[in-house]
This record gives sequence, structure tokens and C-alpha cells, in this order.
Amino acid sequence: MRQPPSSIVWSRRRVLSVATGLIAANLAAPARARAFPDRPIRLIVGNPPGGINDQIMRAAAVDAGKKLGESLIIVNKPGAGGVISFLSLKGSPPDGYTIGVTTPPLWRQPVIEDVDYDPIKDFTYIINIAETVFGIVVPQDSPFKTWADVLAYSKANPGKLSYGAPPGQNQTSHIMVEGMARKEKMQWVPIGYKGSAESIPAMMGGYVAFSMEPMVSISSLVRSGKARLLAVATPTRLKSWPEVPTLKELGYPSIIDSPTGLAGPANMPPDIVKTLHDAFKYAMEQPSLISVLSQSDQSPRYMGSEEYTKYVVRAAKEQRDLLVSYGMAKKK
Repeated sequence: MRQPPSSIVWSRRRVLSVATGLIAANLAAPARARAFPDRPIRLIVGNPPGGINDQIMRAAAVDAGKKLGESLIIVNKPGAGGVISFLSLKGSPPDGYTIGVTTPPLWRQPVIEDVDYDPIKDFTYIINIAETVFGIVVPQDSPFKTWADVLAYSKANPGKLSYGAPPGQNQTSHIMVEGMARKEKMQWVPIGYKGSAESIPAMMGGYVAFSMEPMVSISSLVRSGKARLLAVATPTRLKSWPEVPTLKELGYPSIIDSPTGLAGPANMPPDIVKTLHDAFKYAMEQPSLISVLSQSDQSPRYMGSEEYTKYVVRAAKEQRDLLVSYGMAKKK
């Protein structure tokens, strides 16, 4: 039988060799990364359902999810001044599929107590969305019609006045009222709650004299006539409540900055950070979130990833100095 030419034999061998090499190369190469996201994203909220951050994030998550092409699942992890949620976020893979709400307690708690995280090194800051506005509120049937009534009662009954401070002691509500009490040289008893979902029923039930609450949590009660605002912690009076004085007007110039944003674990890839940032920036511009903020007298406050990171570094130092001066910092 006649043999084929050697050139043809070598050609077939070469073909087989090349094919085998290509198969091996494909098997050894990593699978091509899928576009982010390709599955639902967990969004951790360190407050109970119905609280300020829960309401804001549920509104934002709907439109952000539309932009991302995947749903966002709200996971509520309240307690310990937010530390439970922050630790859960820190311990998650930095792949963008777990993000969480970031508020001042994130950089405040390490000053107050020993926590197993560093607010600067252990997180990737994505975007800031809103500014939380606070107000002092009492039930409609409260004997306190004005802030002056509260002060008069306090002077006549030293040490007997208690107030609601969500989401817990040594947090924004408590720090603001503590500054006011120090100016008045009075002692008021702070009662910490995990969130407004707990503090508002306590206030309405008369268990505390008043509560320092986020406006998003109390606006509907005030509008319905069930509660009354005594003051708001804003630079100027709110358009919705022009008759309600600001704390500054009442002689308390210090207003605590209280932004609400989003972060992920440390070392998130920049492209994933940008994708998430763009989705929530889009959500900020949509009617649903704008409506939630407007109806509750909250303010949108945008900071991009770089600006937000710089803000946290600066705010962490400012909060440390303030807490040390108030005697709230942990003992070294």
C-alpha cells in the first residue's frame, strides 16, 4: 500500500499537536469573568425595618436595581450602635455583592468602645446619598408646647426628665441633646433605643418626655396632628414647618453632621465601585427617592467615592475630639 508523503503526515501531526495544545490551554485558563452584577446584591441596614435608613434604602434600592439589572435585598441587622452591621459588612467578600449603609456610628463607635474594625482601613466608601435631619418631638397631648416649657420643667424637677435617643446612647441624637443639656447646666436622662421604630412608640406612650428623632420617622405623625415639633436641628427653618424654631435660634449653635451613605468591604475593585456608585447616583435622581426625602423633610446630599472617603477621614477626627470633650470616649 502506498504511503502518503511525509509532508502530509507531519502536517497531520502538527494539526493534532496544535489542537491538543489549544484544548489544554482552554482548560488551564480561568473562566471569563461575568459582567457585574449577575445575581442579587445584599444591602445591610443597621436599623430595624421602618427606621430612617431602612426607608431611604428601600426607595433607593428599587431604582438602583433597575440600573444594575439585578435586585437588591435589604438585610436588617440592628443593634450595638450599628456595630453588628458594620462587622457583617467588613467580613463579606469584596466582590460587590454585599454592601451596607454607612452613618456616623461607623467612625464614632471605635472612639466609644473596642470594636474589631478600622473605619478607614476596613471599608470601601461608594457614595453618600442623604443628610439626616433631626427634630425634637413630643406627643400632641404633651404639656410641653414649646422648648421653653421643657426647660422650665427641668429647672423645677432636676434629674427627672428623660428623652428618647435612637439609635442608642453615644449616637447622634444623644450627642446633640447632651450638648444642649451641658449648655443649660442640666442633667437629662437619655434612653437609648435601637431605632425610631422603638423610640417613637415609647415617646407617644409617655415613657419619655420627648425624643430627638430623624424627621423621616416623625413627619407623618406631626402632619396627622398626633405629635408636635418643638425644634429642628437645621441651619434654617424647614419650609414644611416655618413656625418651628431651629436649635440655633434657641441658642444651641452646634449641629451634628449626619450623612447617610453606602460602603463595601475593603479592597473592592474600582470598576465594581463605579458601577454601584453610578446606580445609586441614578437612584438619587429618580422621583421615588426624591419623594421619600421631601415628604420626610430629609435632604439629599451627594458625595462621590473619593469625596466621601476624604469626608470620613476628616469626620472621624472631629468626632473623636467631640466625644473626648464630652467624656464619652473609652478609657485608654
